[in-house]
Amino acid sequence: IVLYNIGVIYSNNGDYSRALEYYHQSLELNPRLPQALNDIAVIYLIKKEFEVAQNSFEKASTYWKKAIRLAPNNYIEAQN
Repeated sequence: IVLYNIGVIYSNNGDYSRALEYYHQSLELNPRLPQALNDIAVIYLIKKEFEVAQNSFEKASTYWKKAIRLAPNNYIEAQN
């Protein structure tokens, strides 16, 4: 949770690269952390908007699918 929260701080400050580092570290310790999966997906979606990269959108989809499997009632927008 601490690593995840550090990622949130970086993400809120717009430092998405650092945020991703901490989100991935938090998932290494707890792969069943849907918040981290969701936030990674959001960052990849943001990167998609800025970079117009299909790869980012596909990565976002992968992480959302994992988050939805772990917490199916939490990410209704992503499911839609």
